[in-house]
Amino acid sequence: MLYVNSGNGKIPWISLVAILSISLVVNLPGLAVSPILAKLHEIFPHSNELEIQMLTSLPNLVIIPFILLSGKLAKGNKKMLVLAIGLIIFTIAGVLYFFANTMTELILLGCLVGVGCGFVIPLAASLLAIYFYGRRRVWALGMKSGISNAAVIVATLFVGWVAAYNWHLSFIVYLTPVLPFLLIPFMSGKYITSHFIPDQEKVQFLKQKEIDNTAAQASHPGYPLPAPAHKKIVKLLLSVIALYVICTYATTTVSYCLPFTMGHYGFDSGIVGIATAMFFLSATVAGFTLPIVMKTIGSVTIPVSILISAVGLLLVSLFHTLPIYIIGVFLIGYGYGIVQPIIYDKTTAIAPNKSLANQYFAYVLTGNYIAISVVPFFIKLMAAIFHTTTEASPNFAFYLNAVILAILFITALVMRKAYVFHTDPVSFKARHAKHAPLNGSKK
Repeated sequence: MLYVNSGNGKIPWISLVAILSISLVVNLPGLAVSPILAKLHEIFPHSNELEIQMLTSLPNLVIIPFILLSGKLAKGNKKMLVLAIGLIIFTIAGVLYFFANTMTELILLGCLVGVGCGFVIPLAASLLAIYFYGRRRVWALGMKSGISNAAVIVATLFVGWVAAYNWHLSFIVYLTPVLPFLLIPFMSGKYITSHFIPDQEKVQFLKQKEIDNTAAQASHPGYPLPAPAHKKIVKLLLSVIALYVICTYATTTVSYCLPFTMGHYGFDSGIVGIATAMFFLSATVAGFTLPIVMKTIGSVTIPVSILISAVGLLLVSLFHTLPIYIIGVFLIGYGYGIVQPIIYDKTTAIAPNKSLANQYFAYVLTGNYIAISVVPFFIKLMAAIFHTTTEASPNFAFYLNAVILAILFITALVMRKAYVFHTDPVSFKARHAKHAPLNGSKK
């Protein structure tokens, strides 16, 4: 049997593959069908642009309460049950899409996809946080980010291609949950524990961590940290969520607005699919190259990543040729692809103990999907404030978000030593050593 180093021992490769397979589905709701938004506008001519965009925004809005519910339900040995339920619901919705022929039916099925995906999303990250430690966790989360974005690359290219033949075929991508469902036995705690090979040098250290954590909980019943540390953790968690919300909102403009912008300049759905796929391709590359990037630019990793996305947005808004669209979208996705796994790693470091990792990921990912859901509505609001429309100014959204990220870049550069913009979450432990143990470790 092949094994992979988890940071405190070895787990089967098949278990890592199984857990990472969940990432194949987490970015699919709404985003996978974005290349055919303009085509659906033709198929349903009585629907306006906002109604078409709701096909991508509503699933992500529905996801939110079910992410939170998953965070509450997926505790102890219930993780695999919650995962199985979510994947089954997702797959059923994918099958029903082939029989949908009205805008109302498409929107309702999108909501059903949101329900299933909401149960699944936190587990894609929290299972890695549970079984991986230290730098290996950063590596695993980078893999997760890369694979989730790679899945959307394939999906968007496929959707853009088959839409020319039959738009119903685009929804085949929503049958992807079948794969992680079949692999559930290999990612169960029972399977991984029974095949786990511990690192003997760390066995005593991990036992001491468990003893320290038990003692801390006995001293502070009901919560493993005293009030001052609890307040600090809440503050840090909110700051991480805020960073994720801004970055997600600003870059998701590609999926919502690029089809209409490129359509305005005469590009067909197949070309739009290629350009949109560049976002996920670059995010995939960023996920796999994350350790190298962090080692190279160190403490300015987050500010530089934000700047890269801002430059990409500016290029897309100013130049309207296919090469520039591809370059600009690639830059937008690359910057976001660096920030995303760093945020996941920070979330794990903030969580007081491993048992709360899924719940904390649920909070962070809720912010992410709120950002995705509000994109079309916020852009419409800002356009109204500036007395324009997205139809009259097809580049407005890209100008707007380039400015937002430019402001965030300046803030991140000035405050790069603050936890939210720092690239090493472990430093939290050193800077807050006077508080009770974090993640069960003694200071």
